[in-house]
Amino acid sequence: MRFVGCALAWRPGEARDKVSCLVVMDERGSIIANSFAAGPKDIAEAVEGYSVERRGVIVGVDAPLAVPNERGTRKIERILSKVALPAYSASRRMFGGEPYSEELLAEFERVGVEYTDYPFPRERGQSVVVEVDSAATLKVLSLERSGASTNGDLAQQLRAMSDPKFRKGNKEGRAAALKGAIEVLWDTPGLRLRTGNLSADISAPENVDVSKLDVSASMSHADLDRTASLVEGTLAAYTVHRHWRGRDGSIVVGAGDEGSVLLPAKDALRERLAEECGTARVPYV
Repeated sequence: MRFVGCALAWRPGEARDKVSCLVVMDERGSIIANSFAAGPKDIAEAVEGYSVERRGVIVGVDAPLAVPNERGTRKIERILSKVALPAYSASRRMFGGEPYSEELLAEFERVGVEYTDYPFPRERGQSVVVEVDSAATLKVLSLERSGASTNGDLAQQLRAMSDPKFRKGNKEGRAAALKGAIEVLWDTPGLRLRTGNLSADISAPENVDVSKLDVSASMSHADLDRTASLVEGTLAAYTVHRHWRGRDGSIVVGAGDEGSVLLPAKDALRERLAEECGTARVPYV
């Protein structure tokens, strides 16, 4: 099996103009490759290449894949907001009626990767794509690494934590946020961040080892953007890999065309999300 995280350039003004990042993990949780792609066709073909002669692939896309609402926000976004987790704000109106993700899903279908709202753990032979949220995943991992996920009031702990901010702001703030994110990933069980066959050169066209980068304010905004994409892609790949392993806890909030998102969650956080899903009458698994 291969597990691919896609940090998609999906927002208006980004789609088709900026590259997206793909990060690939194997069954052991080792990062074995990453690359950058310019559009839906290139992304789908790259995923197809990574999964050749493998027993399936699960792709986690860090972007809203199902956008049923003409305006406003999706139900799953409102649920995550109530739990103090970062959430995408997406509507069909912001894309002129044609969300970029629909073009991407059509290309995935062309290469045999189908959209689903539930990739079953430890089932090989499947080729599916799901929606994930890298910012929410990073916040959950930070909570778990601190031990706060099982101590004290969970809601209060989540609200007290700052949302990841490495896409906006000055270079000093962005660099600090990225370094913090990489430190969290470095200490994440089940994820082998450092690998010997990847490069420490951020300008390399592919296979960049994010753990070896000297992230600082001396980097250009373009290089910080590239580093952010690698971090987001890694978080996306980790999310689907963790779910497939079925060990550390996860939850799918929402269903199918109404919008669904896969998140790492265990114990108190899973119960909190399930409570909000029940109140909003939104399915969850």
